[in-house]
Amino acid sequence: MALGRAGARDVADVILVDTSWDSTDFLAYQLAKRGIRPHACTPLTRRPYYLPRVGYPYGSICIQSDPRGTTTALMRMIDKVKPACIIPCSEQSLYWLWRQPKEIQSLCFPNVAEVVRPLLLDRGQLLEAAAAWGVPVPSATTLESREDCDKAIAGGLPLVVKAARSVNSTGVRFCATADEVRVAYDTFSATGLRIDAQRYYTGGTFLAGGFFVNGRAAHFYAGEKVVVWPRRTGPSLVIATVGEPRFSALLRYAEAVCQQLDWTGLASFDFVLDKDADELRMVDFNPRHWGAAGATLRAGVDLYDGLAQWIGEGTVSGTSRSVPGISYRVFPKYVFLPSDIGWPQRLLGVRDAPWEDASYVLGELAFSTRERLDWLVRMLRSRPPGAAGAGAPPAQPTWPSS
Repeated sequence: MALGRAGARDVADVILVDTSWDSTDFLAYQLAKRGIRPHACTPLTRRPYYLPRVGYPYGSICIQSDPRGTTTALMRMIDKVKPACIIPCSEQSLYWLWRQPKEIQSLCFPNVAEVVRPLLLDRGQLLEAAAAWGVPVPSATTLESREDCDKAIAGGLPLVVKAARSVNSTGVRFCATADEVRVAYDTFSATGLRIDAQRYYTGGTFLAGGFFVNGRAAHFYAGEKVVVWPRRTGPSLVIATVGEPRFSALLRYAEAVCQQLDWTGLASFDFVLDKDADELRMVDFNPRHWGAAGATLRAGVDLYDGLAQWIGEGTVSGTSRSVPGISYRVFPKYVFLPSDIGWPQRLLGVRDAPWEDASYVLGELAFSTRERLDWLVRMLRSRPPGAAGAGAPPAQPTWPSS
């Protein structure tokens, strides 16, 4: 992709689309420290209005909560900012950009070729393609009816039922019983998307992520998800870098997929370990900056240096790989997500937060505290007398679908 380059004395500008996710402001801070000026076009910002904007990294912010005006607002921002590129910070914003005028699509980074877009829109298709490219994937049955559910159930429980697209594991269900499989199928079938029932593997979950250039990993991180929430299917709360032989296997499989996609940009993968075969199996591909990407800094991966250099110069010099044995508590998820972690232990997540960007940490603590308190108030008001509370705060707003 040919990005618009800044002049020798200019600062390169980028537009981050949909900054409502808890890792996106962190990305903005990292870019700003490396000489890239970020701007936001988003349905909401995470920094509460009562906090001062001192240290906030955005050059400008366009809050556009009405989908009908988003294209016009983004075009105005492009005309004003003249960005080197537009970085979608969620799958939904990436898909939305694909439906925009060509002058917007041409600035999208990653700039995904139209021929491979269907694979990103349907994880089942992508996994089938990955298997053909030599990457192990889970055994799975496509569910198109209740009869298909019965066939999958007959093959053995538990199963993981997945919709073709998902946000923060909302399209994933761990099913220990036949009834749970059928309920998950009924729930996901309302979306009209493909549904698969995958075999459940008990060997742990792994993440591989990095900055890729034409499919090759310039800067690469590989870790095992030590604590996840929701259990079995959720994002990581604690992740630790891995050594050999897992590292080389994750790198090999990630590059095998990215080379077929001719991928240049940030991306991450989820894998599960098949203990019976001692084999890692790919379960998902995330075409964006991922939630635990902050772990790369402490693991020796120059992820943000590589991204900033590519935006500013169109090249990446050198490579970096994660150092094994480095554990990381994912901020702010470790502190605020419902889990079995006690509050005294959660305070370790505050201690280990990226305080070198104190403005980011304070903003996230304020936003997540308010979000959690609002959810508790709504739950208490809506709960019948004597009922037990459960669940979690609602998912963050998603980018417009139209």
